[in-house]
Amino acid sequence: MGDLTIEMLEPEQIADEWSALRPLLKASCESNEVGISDITPDDIRALAETGMCVLFVGRERGKIGVVIGLQFTDTNGHKGADVIAMAGERLMKFRDAYWGLILDWLKVNGCEFLDAYANDRLAKIYKSKFGFTKSCQLVRMML
Repeated sequence: MGDLTIEMLEPEQIADEWSALRPLLKASCESNEVGISDITPDDIRALAETGMCVLFVGRERGKIGVVIGLQFTDTNGHKGADVIAMAGERLMKFRDAYWGLILDWLKVNGCEFLDAYANDRLAKIYKSKFGFTKSCQLVRMML
């Protein structure tokens, strides 16, 4: 896997890594027209610092270049996780090296499914590049 490594950040690491995480999380939040109104980098920071989500980071030569944020959910008694952030220039290289490991980690932690709210463009990427098999259209009315 060369110079690319994976790390799951502990809550106490978030503040120290924030300057590298924030631009990636911002890009992720802004890539989805629904997500942009639901979650911000600061929301994800608060979740990560309180252990309510996990952030996997990809480091290349020691520098964070990829982030994947996952938040556990319970849907009618079924444990799952939501992708709340995914970004980085080397995301596909990171996927090739570590996506299977992340999925195994989710399974070991009792998850039955992984969801991602995505617009049509991102849904195609998730299905073709990350192994997602089902999709539905989320519609929203702002009140």
